Amino acid sequence: MIWYALYIAAFVVLMFGVGLYHFRKTKGADDYLIAGWDVGPIKIVLTVIATWAGASIFIGSVGLGYQFGLSGYVRFALPATVFSLILAVVFARKLRRTRLYTVPDIFDERLGKPAGVIPALLSAGLYAAPVTAMQIVALGAMFNILFGMPLGWGLILGWAIIYGYTMLGGLPSVIVTDSIQTVVLVVGLVIMGVATWNYAGGMSDIAPSVPDGHLSLVGDNPMGTLVFAMTIGPFYLIWQSSWQRIYAARTERIALWGNVAGMAVAGTVIAIIPVFIGMAARSFVPAEGLRPDSVFYIVLQDILPPYLGGILAMALMAALVSGGDSFLLQGTANLTRDLYQRYRRPDASQEQLLRTSRWGVTLIGLVALLIAFFITDIVGIYTYTLKWTAAALVLPFLAVMFWRRTTRFGVIASMVAGLGVTIGWEVVGNPFGLTEILPGYLAGAAALVLGSLCTDHAPGEQVRAIWFDGLERKVRQPAPEEVRATEEVHDKEQIVPRRPGTEPVEPV
Repeated sequence: MIWYALYIAAFVVLMFGVGLYHFRKTKGADDYLIAGWDVGPIKIVLTVIATWAGASIFIGSVGLGYQFGLSGYVRFALPATVFSLILAVVFARKLRRTRLYTVPDIFDERLGKPAGVIPALLSAGLYAAPVTAMQIVALGAMFNILFGMPLGWGLILGWAIIYGYTMLGGLPSVIVTDSIQTVVLVVGLVIMGVATWNYAGGMSDIAPSVPDGHLSLVGDNPMGTLVFAMTIGPFYLIWQSSWQRIYAARTERIALWGNVAGMAVAGTVIAIIPVFIGMAARSFVPAEGLRPDSVFYIVLQDILPPYLGGILAMALMAALVSGGDSFLLQGTANLTRDLYQRYRRPDASQEQLLRTSRWGVTLIGLVALLIAFFITDIVGIYTYTLKWTAAALVLPFLAVMFWRRTTRFGVIASMVAGLGVTIGWEVVGNPFGLTEILPGYLAGAAALVLGSLCTDHAPGEQVRAIWFDGLERKVRQPAPEEVRATEEVHDKEQIVPRRPGTEPVEPV
């Protein structure tokens, strides 16, 4: 126990030290939420990897490997990686050029008020808070298993760690600690993967002990694997944690290649090893009465000596905190930028927005803690938040990027129809054997097309396809120190987000 405590305590002290350092340096919301749009390539790569490896990977993917074998990777990590790479390759340069903050920003800028309200509420309430709660639950379980701490107190301690250092330093401290956490979690995963595989006796002993289909990439239910993958994958086109890393990058080139490199590593080494750990554990962890989410902790305690198990415990903490801090900041950006600034205080100063951001971290953190006391299934809650958010936002995002005829009414109708049908279809038991995500996307697509074709563009809309035409900006800010000869920018000047009520300028 002492090894676990020493490793974890040292790591917590380091994180809070970084948070306090950036607390003194951070002067405005631009720094706090988006790191001043000035993050270099190495830090972008490392923070992408660290953000990827939260509870869903460390805990969830081990459980999927135990439950489904190799197809656990195809069900979750592979589609998430593919769609994240599509986001980076197809959209990173275009998104970075807008210099915005959030996913709802795109809808507000293109369609005008109130097109960003639904995405902001979904992102903060339906995604950020529950997924932060997942990280808190996993930390609470770790403290309970390793130290015998009552689960309730473990949840509170996990919340305090994630909330405390995120509130202090914002995205700048998160990016620094993510860089450190990436090294820790990669080392920890490799150690655990090798130890588990050897303990299980290698493939010669693992293969006879796993159920049929575990050694197949599509499992014994190929259609179920495909449906699960397509339920998960499209969400990663509108995953705001990735968008924030794109916006935070110093240049468009860094936004593209930093995210591509980070996702390439995260989607292979970081995502595959937990699946193999879970599959190998099938040979020595009895399945009867076992919850897949508990497999990681059983392996951690049963096969590693404490001095190595402590490294794994620290790696797990790194993964959970790096995920939790990113999701906290995601929800905070939605509250601060998409709701408070746009609808209440368009003229708010950077200092006012910074104070609001810290209150936002507190609010999202407390909601997440409350949710954590009711979560029992990490993979389950993550699947629900992903498919509901994707059903509402993926098609509208693609429409505003590529279709000039898209109208505000069509987008809002699509969001409501996609989300409503997805939830309703599942509530009534998936009629005709159709999984809920397909009717949800069809309803959203029909509402988007019909709503846009049958209505005119509303006042305040920009009749543009953002991918082709860009966005009209209403405030320019010369930033010569950010204009670099190597940066491939649209017009050799930097652009800042508009504030409502200001006068328009020419398109960029």
